[in-house]
This record gives sequence, structure tokens and C-alpha cells, in this order.
Amino acid sequence: MMLGNVLILETSTESGSVAVACDGALTAELSFTSRDPATGVRTEALAPAVAACLAQASMSPRELSTVICGAGPGGFTSLRSAAALAKGLCSALHIPLYAVSSLEVLAWSANVNDGTFVAALPAGRNEWFFADVMSEAQRASLVGEAGLIGNTDLHARSASLHASLIGPGLEIDTIPRASAVVLRLEEIEAGRAVALDSWEPVYGRLAEAQVKWEAVHGRPLSAL
Repeated sequence: MMLGNVLILETSTESGSVAVACDGALTAELSFTSRDPATGVRTEALAPAVAACLAQASMSPRELSTVICGAGPGGFTSLRSAAALAKGLCSALHIPLYAVSSLEVLAWSANVNDGTFVAALPAGRNEWFFADVMSEAQRASLVGEAGLIGNTDLHARSASLHASLIGPGLEIDTIPRASAVVLRLEEIEAGRAVALDSWEPVYGRLAEAQVKWEAVHGRPLSAL
């Protein structure tokens, strides 16, 4: 059984995307950037992109039966915005929310042949969020847990594994795309929907604002 009318959100990088699928087939997709290309100022592009993608699919929000959200790791603000929008829609419409690793979406987006790979997304500070990937029968899956790694160590890891690097500006140059999730809807449905009242994306590291606050005050923010 397919997930019906599905809205998919992927915002782990500044080049986000949304997609709509109906009965397992992609019916609309739209990419956007979370920063103004001229000024670099952060923009609120996600909600307009969702509205435009639903309009492209000739579908109203009330017709949705499921939302799937990229779970990170990635940019704190963009992931948090997508999570809030996804949970708000699912709560209002009484429909389930599923979460999928953005690194796994990245691997799916690369559409690689069989072999070993390392999927990586920029984490700032010359670091990367990464996960090892194994592809068999042209179906890529994460192997082990995601982590944080420096640029030099990332390339050393790929060399030691004889693995190609997947990610923005890397050997296989791509970003996570919401449309790549459509081919994996059945296995996502076989998993468990997240709890709307407690689920949060995997940010991969603390927000810059929290890091600065803790540096100034000399204690963890969570200790308040």
C-alpha cells in the first residue's frame, strides 16, 4: 500500500526542495534557496515553495495523507523550519509524519551504481556531516551511524574505504532532493511515523546562537 498523497520536504542544505507524490508517482517538485542570491540574507522560502508545489500538483493541503520530512543532519534554521511546518500540517490534518535521514536522501539523489560510498553534507568550520553508504542492486542504504568529520579526514576515509564521495562539490556532486524519496515510499511506510509532540530533526551540532551563549555565560544552556 502506498502513502497516498504525500508531501516531501528536504531542507538540510541552503538549496532546499519539496515534492508531491500521488499513489507512488511524482506529480510535482520545486527547488528553492533559503538565502537571497544577491544579498545573502536568509529568506522564508519554504512555505511559499510548498504552496507552489501543491498548486503545481493541483492539490490542496487538505488532500494530503502523509508528510515526509528530511531529518538532517544539516542547517539548524532550515531543518527547524521544515520540522515546524511538517508537524503543524500533520497535527492540523491528523495525518502521519515520517522522517528520513538527509544523508540517506543524498545517497538516493546520487542514483549510484553498486559499490561503497561516503555521503557528506557541509557542516561549516571546514567539517562535514557524513555516513557510509552501501549500494546493492542500485539501492543505496546507510551503513552505521552518521557523524561529524574534518575535511582532511573525510577524504582520507573515502580513500581507505575505496569509496566515492557523494555531496555538494564532491566527487559525485549532488544535493539531497525531495523527489528522490518517491522511489522509496513503500519502505518508508513500513517504518514507524514519528511522534508529533516530541520529534526533532538531527541537527548534527549545536546552533551557533547556543554556542555563543554558552561561551559568554560559561555554562550549558540546558542547565537553566
